[in-house]
Amino acid sequence: MTPQDKLNQVVETIINKIENGELQSWFKSWSAGLPKNYASNTFYSGFNILSLMNEMNEKGYKTNQWLTFNQIQKLGVKLKQGSKGASVFFFKPLEIEEADETTGELVKKTIPLLKTFTVFNVDATDIQIDNQNEEIPDLNDFIAQSGAIIKTRTEAFYNPKNDYIGMPHISTFIDSANYGATILHELSHWTGAEHRLNRNLTGKFGTEDYGKEELVAELSAAMLCSHFQISGDLRHAEYLQSWLKALKAEPKLLWKSASEAQKVFDYLMDITQSQETAA
Repeated sequence: MTPQDKLNQVVETIINKIENGELQSWFKSWSAGLPKNYASNTFYSGFNILSLMNEMNEKGYKTNQWLTFNQIQKLGVKLKQGSKGASVFFFKPLEIEEADETTGELVKKTIPLLKTFTVFNVDATDIQIDNQNEEIPDLNDFIAQSGAIIKTRTEAFYNPKNDYIGMPHISTFIDSANYGATILHELSHWTGAEHRLNRNLTGKFGTEDYGKEELVAELSAAMLCSHFQISGDLRHAEYLQSWLKALKAEPKLLWKSASEAQKVFDYLMDITQSQETAA
């Protein structure tokens, strides 16, 4: 199976979750924390978050830490019999030669080549991990450090023209988790302003541009919820249904949206950490 086939397989699985109404529970399971490599203690990013979260959910793993087979061997731990790994995707620069259309001369060109390698969940080994002592970041501090202006309103939204987030009072939500998931969704929209990450926020409801931004905001919110270990509901679960046709026609769309969501996550982490350092 080629790397592209493996990528399409993960996309197809996620599409099936949308079709079967499983996306809500899948995102809720992200409260286990973002996937990271056990040996290097580095987090996976972009589409690999979706891929590894999907594998964790499908196999019922409780730990979201992963190892390559070589790392397992170096650590001297055992892989449980019959355990299967998950794919991690990346692009490797490939230098090729092409004939110039005008001169016919061969010129060197670098193109991205999709590659993959396999990782295994720590639960598939004899490693024992105690997650009880992990410190969960404070969401209220994070929101305050972002610098976003929050105004009490009857609906949740981001106003690009006046650059503020409207939020109902927390008492109107079912619980604090749903309040957290909602405000993180709107904070994701907030990052798209021209003087921040400069995404297209002009789309009207029902348009393609509107839908793309909603998908980015929802994936961003899911990543942030995982970071804060929040198990909240999707902000626009029903709207993602309209992306089924587009995702089936263009698997790269999910990759692109996940990459944009990673930019949102990184941007918010950078500015809030900068605020902490300054303080």
